[in-house]
Amino acid sequence: MKNVCIVGYGAIGPIHADAITKTQNANFYAVCDVEPFATQKCLQKHDVIVYNDFDEMLEDENIEFVHICTPHYLHFEMISKALKKGKTVVCEKPIVMTEQELEQLYLLDGCDKICAVFQNRVNPCVAKLKEICVDKTLGDIKAARGILTWFRDMDYYNSGEWRGKNSTEGGGVVINQAIHTLDYFSLLPEDVYSVSAVTTNFTLPEIEVEDTAIVNLKFKNGARGVFFATNGFSENSNPFFEVTFERGILRYIDNKLFLNGEVIEQDSNATVGKDYWGRGHEILFKDLYDNGKTITVLDAKQTMQTVFAIYKSAKNNGKEIVL
Repeated sequence: MKNVCIVGYGAIGPIHADAITKTQNANFYAVCDVEPFATQKCLQKHDVIVYNDFDEMLEDENIEFVHICTPHYLHFEMISKALKKGKTVVCEKPIVMTEQELEQLYLLDGCDKICAVFQNRVNPCVAKLKEICVDKTLGDIKAARGILTWFRDMDYYNSGEWRGKNSTEGGGVVINQAIHTLDYFSLLPEDVYSVSAVTTNFTLPEIEVEDTAIVNLKFKNGARGVFFATNGFSENSNPFFEVTFERGILRYIDNKLFLNGEVIEQDSNATVGKDYWGRGHEILFKDLYDNGKTITVLDAKQTMQTVFAIYKSAKNNGKEIVL
């Protein structure tokens, strides 16, 4: 049984806690948060040790796994410190906030011990989609597209001082909300070669970051992809992802995978998480703690590089950026 500490018990921390309690070989042992109201919220549901100081928590030798669920700007430093103390790290998206941090991340001793929380990859539909793409049952990939239309208002951004600021969030809809949909492009066997992007803010002039992004992707086999994401919609719709092959079309929408219009797979009925952004945490943590399977930071490298290339392109008027 592995003792786990969740660091940051805000929006996503409780999702981690509920998912951990559904595993056989993980014990939700401690919670760490600088805000007393957050730890009190946790104690209302879970019997755990409480830490209000991250460095003090790392001195607890009983803690083997550290789940980092904090604001983006804290990720890299916390990962570094936890690895130095011999902890195994489970880190929410984005793993790090900048391209420079990503480069430094792969130089850290023990970076292979980091589990990247790209939980939608383990959804049955996404796993089946990847399998079909890799075995080329339908021939070569000709095109791919992803669409995400969600709603975020000022109440959301006011819920945390770090939200909506480039220095602490690192961006808006691309690095935060739409990163899981963007991640699907990295599962295709034809690696992303380059991106050209435009980002803007249509709805919330009070924030610094983008609420909308339009991206053109090129793959190494010559295929093209398009990606559209916005937080300026009026509701949170399920993401859409489609791959066109020589002999068929795969579509992933509403937690179902369609092949030429027929359902061939459906996601599990896991209860942890929200329907529109995926319920894969439960599967991911069962894989990690019960089956020894993980998504490493190397597995997530192309997605993170694509995120940073999008921002670089957008800052340069849509210039093509090669990964």
